[in-house]
Amino acid sequence: MDNLLVTQIAQWQWVWYWGITDEIVKLTTPETIEMWKKSDPLCSKYAWYNILMYFAASRAEQLGFTKTIRHPQKKTCPLCNNNFIEDSLPMPLIERLGIDRLDFCAPCLRDTILQGTGNNSMSEKNILKYLQDLALLLERVPHQSFGEGKADILDMSNSERMAFLKLLRNKPTTVRVKSVFGSWLNALIQAGVLEDGTRKTSRGIHSIAKDGHVCLSLGEKTIDDYLFSHGIHHEKEPRYPEGNYRGDFKVGSAFIEYFGLTGNPDYDAKTKEKIRLCKKHNIMLIAIYPKDLVSQPKLENLLSVFTAQI
Repeated sequence: MDNLLVTQIAQWQWVWYWGITDEIVKLTTPETIEMWKKSDPLCSKYAWYNILMYFAASRAEQLGFTKTIRHPQKKTCPLCNNNFIEDSLPMPLIERLGIDRLDFCAPCLRDTILQGTGNNSMSEKNILKYLQDLALLLERVPHQSFGEGKADILDMSNSERMAFLKLLRNKPTTVRVKSVFGSWLNALIQAGVLEDGTRKTSRGIHSIAKDGHVCLSLGEKTIDDYLFSHGIHHEKEPRYPEGNYRGDFKVGSAFIEYFGLTGNPDYDAKTKEKIRLCKKHNIMLIAIYPKDLVSQPKLENLLSVFTAQI
């Protein structure tokens, strides 16, 4: 318990107590929590969640752990040039920036990187331009509501954050995108970010992945970069045991295929043949489609079989 308090304070400084109850619960069995709730008379008067938080705060203060908390600094926001104090940022913004990189003020961030923010009346033309600029800056397929997730800009450099935050200040709401295009996926297709097999002119976007692999589409690069970033060793364009076919990636003995042009008759026929060959030769096949790149959790779920082995 005491080690946990020290760790939380070091990681979160003056906002450490906001998440301490969740951390305590993670280390405690549900049976123990329930037993305590039934035996402690305070739990019949107050919310047990808050009781744990206040107990932890009191103990940390009593043991002197809070003396290590640094003083929030005064800074100048590079987006608006206004001064602010670090502790003026609420927890949701701190989680997205990191406690040691609070370089932007709350007014510039609250309408930019929190869920549901953006322009709810943006024109179709401006939405397409935004998605194109976002994909170009991101160098991968932007998942739905990019910028609003807690980890979306967390690991970016200062210059990258600056560039993205400037762009995100003029973003459409996800609701607006879906209202105009029907779905985030269709919006990406209309913007030319994702391929569409029903369009004969679609040729993909050639690009270089983080590991140096040449990718024939932004969707393919998104998958390659994910594998590289998660330390998953992969082979590019492995040969199938029959025919003149090549896969997109091979991890161990498993094949990963990005079927980005679904809807094109010739492409669909080749897709079916690849699936047949994998079944015939007992090859694990991870099939990924454009719709799977719209949501980061979808992609993570499909590739979790490999991340679990690391």
